[in-house]
Amino acid sequence: MINIPEEFKPIYEEPSEFRCWCNEMWMRHKDEIFIWEQKLPEYDSTYYFRKHRWMLKNMFQEEKKEQKND
Repeated sequence: MINIPEEFKPIYEEPSEFRCWCNEMWMRHKDEIFIWEQKLPEYDSTYYFRKHRWMLKNMFQEEKKEQKND
């Protein structure tokens, strides 16, 4: 393994798998709203994540379980 000096290490960290998955759910949600109402949601992703955080967490965990069992 290569040792990289601290000053050359990237400041930005890759988003977690969960965060990427949540972003995908937000995009799907926006698409659904647009299909149903012919307009985009009047709220932002922050509101969506706060309102649905437990549902998203459970959905993600269930999806991971299913992938593991396949």
